[in-house]
Amino acid sequence: MELDYYEDPFAVESNQYANKFDEAFDLENWDATKLLIKECEDLIKLHPDDYKYAPLYYSLGTSYSDLMEHIPEYVEDSIQEKVVYYFRSCFELLSNEKLDDPHYKPYVTGLMLPLLTNYANIMERCGRKISAIRYYRKALEIKPDFNMAIGNIGVALLYYSMIVHDPGHRDYLNHFAYRYLKLALKASNNEVHPKAKKYFQRIISGYDAQYVTEFLEKPLHINKYTWDSNEEMDYRNWCLKNHLFLNPLNDLILEHSCFAADTLQLPGIVTSIKEKDIPIYFGLFNQIKQEFIYARYLCYQGQSCCDEPHYADKDTCLVNLYDYPQYSIRIEQEKTAFRLLYSLFDKVAFFANTYWKLGIKERDITFHSIWKGESGYGHNKYKHAAIDITNNVSLLSIKWIYKDFNDRFGDSEHPELQKFNILRNALEHKYVKVHFGLLYSIKAPYVDAESTYHISDGDLQKFTMELAYMVRELIIDLSMAVHIEEQKRKQVYGEEKIIPQLTLQEYDDEWKV
Repeated sequence: MELDYYEDPFAVESNQYANKFDEAFDLENWDATKLLIKECEDLIKLHPDDYKYAPLYYSLGTSYSDLMEHIPEYVEDSIQEKVVYYFRSCFELLSNEKLDDPHYKPYVTGLMLPLLTNYANIMERCGRKISAIRYYRKALEIKPDFNMAIGNIGVALLYYSMIVHDPGHRDYLNHFAYRYLKLALKASNNEVHPKAKKYFQRIISGYDAQYVTEFLEKPLHINKYTWDSNEEMDYRNWCLKNHLFLNPLNDLILEHSCFAADTLQLPGIVTSIKEKDIPIYFGLFNQIKQEFIYARYLCYQGQSCCDEPHYADKDTCLVNLYDYPQYSIRIEQEKTAFRLLYSLFDKVAFFANTYWKLGIKERDITFHSIWKGESGYGHNKYKHAAIDITNNVSLLSIKWIYKDFNDRFGDSEHPELQKFNILRNALEHKYVKVHFGLLYSIKAPYVDAESTYHISDGDLQKFTMELAYMVRELIIDLSMAVHIEEQKRKQVYGEEKIIPQLTLQEYDDEWKV
């Protein structure tokens, strides 16, 4: 039987519950919302991993988020983790290959747009502004005039502008924030909920009138840059398209040439005049940046099309076992990029231990230990400080990145990014077999009975890019977290003491040989 174009692939109960949740929300009947949540959670247990019930996961995530907004006792990490879990579960179900049928596109898109927007909203609540903006962008890539995402990305850019420490970046982010908020306010009530419009209006009215007149409402002049070669242009355009420059302006929807630079720096740092190692923070941050840039370049090289084998791969005399693995410089570049990106989490921890003076012994510094109050084992166990995220939204963001690697959300059996931990361990210590995608029948990475880790080239690329996005976010968050901390320190020291300035010169490009 031929599929009717308008046949809904999702279960009837999913749509029925969606309507009931909407009605309860409009009436602000939170008791009804709680009852509906209980019924839906019981229902999905009867249909585990069934894509037909994907809308129920979206409804559950959205409704828990609504309760967090309106009921004080629901404002806690465990509820926020449930919201993240249900939205991610919905993404996973929507990736089912049965929904790739173009006949289903209107229904899948109709769910995907609010899912991307609401998931971005919860990322924003976790402090993860960069991740939130990324998902708003994804929604606008599907539907450029989706006004709920347009308004929300305006809000996210405004809050982003409040924590960047470069005045030029701050102005650019505000200019685009203002533009998107104005666009969302022009939309009809069918496109943007009246409550959302009131919120956008309240946000935009917070701008200083003179700033609006003299800057925000005037055309923004953006310089156009040129590069020395087509090779450099291809690389920088790839980084721009994938939003991988260490530059807050590369989080904007626009992919403009003047944003194609790694301009991120640490802010000025206040220390005691007796402290001898002031530059250590800047040197360590330089190294973190450089290793990310190298890993990013390896990602680019590993994903670049190759018409013929690399000259270093010729005459290497490997044995053909007829199981279609891939051995090449390109594959090793992808694997090396993943390992190098993963290693930056502990380097950020080393920076945090030094800057926030946590007192963790060098051998015990990890991305895990900076959040705990003790390290070591047995008789060598000792107490030390842990990072305090109070009044520092960028540290909150870093904490939620950590939680993705270590905490289980909702009914999930494992942390979200355990797959990264498993792959990293296999790359460092075991045998990883990367298969050519078209000849690889297994749909997901797995470890066989002989402890060989199998993964397709496509999945290796996907995992490495996911890790690159997260590490970029981590590095930008680190810079912003230091900026917020320095603002606090200036308030303490500035009232009592004179703060002389030590100017550090920029490292010249001509020295990078």
